[in-house]
Amino acid sequence: MPLEYFIAGRYLKAKRKEGFISLITILSVAGVTVGVMVLVIVIAVMSGAETEFRKRILGVEPHILVMNHSGRFDHYEKVLERIKKVEGISDATPMVFAQTMIRTSGALSGAVLRGIDPVARVSMIKGISPKELRLKLTRGNPGGELPGIILGKELAAVMGVGVGNRLVVMSPGGMITPVGHIPSMRRFRVTGVFESGMYEYDSSLAYVHMDEARKLMGMGGSISAIGIYVDKIFDAPGIKDTLVS
Repeated sequence: MPLEYFIAGRYLKAKRKEGFISLITILSVAGVTVGVMVLVIVIAVMSGAETEFRKRILGVEPHILVMNHSGRFDHYEKVLERIKKVEGISDATPMVFAQTMIRTSGALSGAVLRGIDPVARVSMIKGISPKELRLKLTRGNPGGELPGIILGKELAAVMGVGVGNRLVVMSPGGMITPVGHIPSMRRFRVTGVFESGMYEYDSSLAYVHMDEARKLMGMGGSISAIGIYVDKIFDAPGIKDTLVS
């Protein structure tokens, strides 16, 4: 008989006068079983939570951001074209970020305004397809039609607005007048509400057309960053190193 089987049989099949050894064996096996079961369950739960958090965060955040140290990215068109040619990148699009205040007749709240290009192949808002995005993020026109804005679910609830309502977005960037600093303000019409599943995003993010964000911030032809989306998320570090080099 192999040594392993002999030892196992010795402790699992104890003699009657050595019954206490069998009890110890049962308790030991039960303890190891419970410990391994708990470990497997915890690992499974943590792996599932990590995957879910990753999906939610990447539903609203680019995989890689290319930014300028000055805060504004001028003459970015050539850089954007070079980035799109890198293998492993599915799309790259210019973006504008801004800290703003949103005001309605009955509420006032801070928000992070993101100006995006709705013609990008990859949708930058979870739950909204690229086609829907092009329809919702409209631009204003001289005929009086207001530009569209998409709010996070919690932010819309705080402001007490829904699709079709109007609001005012105020930016710190403005102009100096004899009576003091006047912030830049622009009216928008709510064309959509998104839900990422992350309260931090749903309560603070608002999306508008990139050109409307530029006008509000007085950025001219500049942008804040280039958002890059890769085919495989775990290839992002290698692609980042390729771009840097």
